[in-house]
Amino acid sequence: MYPQDEQRRARARQLQAWLRSDLLPLRQQRTTEVVFLRPSAVPLDSAGQQAAAKLVRVAEACLAPGAANLFGEWCIADTDLALMLLRLVNNGDPVPPALADYARQQWQRPSVQAWLALQQQAAN
Repeated sequence: MYPQDEQRRARARQLQAWLRSDLLPLRQQRTTEVVFLRPSAVPLDSAGQQAAAKLVRVAEACLAPGAANLFGEWCIADTDLALMLLRLVNNGDPVPPALADYARQQWQRPSVQAWLALQQQAAN
């Protein structure tokens, strides 16, 4: 689930920790309900817009142009980053097309779709 290379593994964990510990306004204003249920009708306030811009800057810095994954091969950090980006994408908030495509492709991975199906079954 993590890169074999120690430096890449550390970077993946660093990115995951950042996604979970920063961007609070974005996480509050674009909850995972946007991804799993429905968009929010409320526009991002200035703090949410700043957090969204920060997410985009970091994502663009971490993801090489044209790359399908952050560290060559897929790792769990790709799914975490995709989930955060999809909070914006699924709500229609501005996201550069390459990042939106990356997030959608990550979400369509067979392993992610299988996990989502399990969660759906458990909820029913």
